[in-house]
Amino acid sequence: MKYLLTLFTFLLLSTIALSQTTDELFLHVTIPEEDTTIVPFSRYRVAAGTHPDARAFINNEEVKVYANGAFAKLLELSVEDTVKLEFKVTMDGETITKEMVFIRPVTPYSEPLRGKTITDRMVLPNNDIWLKTGDVLEVQFLGSPNEKAVFNIDGFKRNIPMKELPAEQANGIRGVYVGKYEVMPGDYVDKKHITFKIKAGLLSYVKKKSKAVVSFNGLPRVAEVVAKKAYLNVGMGTDRLGGARYGYLEEGVKLKVIGRLQNNYKVHLTPSLSAWIPVEQVNLLPEGTKTPESITGNIRITGNSREDVITLGLSQKLPYTSTQQLNPNEILVNVYGATSNTNWKTQHLSAEGIEEVEWRQLEDGLYQLRIKLNHKQNWGYSVGYGWGTQLTIKIRRAPKVTSIESPLAGLKIAVDAGHGGENNGSLGSTGLMEKDVTLQISQKLDSVLQARGATVLMTREDDDYVFMSERADMIIADKSDLLVSIHANSLGYTSDPFLTKGTGAFYKHTAFKPLADVMYHKMLELGLTQYGVTGSFNFSLNAPTEFPNVLVETAFMSHPEEEILLSTESFQIQIAEQIADGLEEYFLDYADVTAIELDEIVEE
Repeated sequence: MKYLLTLFTFLLLSTIALSQTTDELFLHVTIPEEDTTIVPFSRYRVAAGTHPDARAFINNEEVKVYANGAFAKLLELSVEDTVKLEFKVTMDGETITKEMVFIRPVTPYSEPLRGKTITDRMVLPNNDIWLKTGDVLEVQFLGSPNEKAVFNIDGFKRNIPMKELPAEQANGIRGVYVGKYEVMPGDYVDKKHITFKIKAGLLSYVKKKSKAVVSFNGLPRVAEVVAKKAYLNVGMGTDRLGGARYGYLEEGVKLKVIGRLQNNYKVHLTPSLSAWIPVEQVNLLPEGTKTPESITGNIRITGNSREDVITLGLSQKLPYTSTQQLNPNEILVNVYGATSNTNWKTQHLSAEGIEEVEWRQLEDGLYQLRIKLNHKQNWGYSVGYGWGTQLTIKIRRAPKVTSIESPLAGLKIAVDAGHGGENNGSLGSTGLMEKDVTLQISQKLDSVLQARGATVLMTREDDDYVFMSERADMIIADKSDLLVSIHANSLGYTSDPFLTKGTGAFYKHTAFKPLADVMYHKMLELGLTQYGVTGSFNFSLNAPTEFPNVLVETAFMSHPEEEILLSTESFQIQIAEQIADGLEEYFLDYADVTAIELDEIVEE
């Protein structure tokens, strides 16, 4: 059984290493990064590094100094114009201090606008919008407070009431007026402005016209995808990873557009299902362009030395989405705007990985291919248009394992070191950067994998930053069998750094959860705390369906004890070895091991 170093041993080794490096007192503040920081929060995480033998104080309160010299604290900030922050460290009669300032503005209750005024600020809509029956038009403007306000939809409706929001509901700003109109059956508006009005006299108003225009219940338009990696969003929600997505579309796909909100077009997929696509990813075709739809042709199922190929005849490039299922191992491909005329399907013996392909007409304009695989694990697939308008699904077969002693021999593994270049990633209390840690671990993993017979693709080999799309393209072009992306976690600035630590594994697609599970359990064997396995993760390198992939959040940079582990070479080596062990386990469980089984039969 492999011997794992304990946390105590790591702390001891780190203390010895640091004490041998320097005997001089120093102070390095990591968070905040500037001497003056504007803080909108009621609390803020601060962190710094010093000599491990020093005593440290934050605002005159002594805090623990860890074995690597890290110390940190979560500050509670009062509502004042300025909040002073003092770091102080002492050792052997010497003292170093550093003073910094937080600016936490009082809630900005604005000075009321004088007179009868409507401004150009905070106006909604701020982009042209198209709405359908049942949609709600929401309008807003900033003007002088305590007035009677209404809005017109020019040439359609007049004097629709508006109300002024209480200041506490409008970020402390007075004079924010809002109004709504629900689009009714039979309403028709074509590119009309909104006119905002404040009552000025018995029969007079102060007016302001919106720059944006609105349209109701116009005829659908047809748009063509022009972006290389266009995507369909489920809704208008978003966060730091973007909105939840149905998937990607290739250039030339035609879409039925039924609305616009902000900078997104609303796309009709079925009578009961819509999606959203950014305006810049498509071109609107001329009015009157025929709605994209097609009768399906026949299904052909073939294969080559590495993958199985399924083709479906269509007359147009229609939108599609795909999902996966486990137990049984299946891929479901939905084609929108398609109606079946599939009267036969032909499967060749070369399609070695396909058990069965079934088609179903789920509803008007929704055609589904159900692809049953004859192996335990999905090893990646792509959906797109091959020759002309022929929908083509390419499904990779399970890689072959030929030796139980060297399961990785001959396999291709992609290793991604997170961040790089100007993208530092998260910061430890001592200033340790995630981009450096991930590269160090990835380089050690590269060595371990090559020693076990694998061929390794490193998405970055130095401190340069490589765009996520470039990394994905590299992996696809290399035909790597899978991807492991290495990261180190961190909390936000408003969280207590001592409360959260541990290791986690992240995946997006259901089919790749088994890989995440294996990696997670291998990392837990290092004695790390459970942070969990996270699915539906909208990270760029978890999005591809072309190859199994997992993001490993090794440990927390923001936790001083785990920062020590991540900076220790021996622990980085153990992380690399555990990931390699996990890959061996994964390939033995899910890859094609028939060669091994045949050898065992021969020996018997």
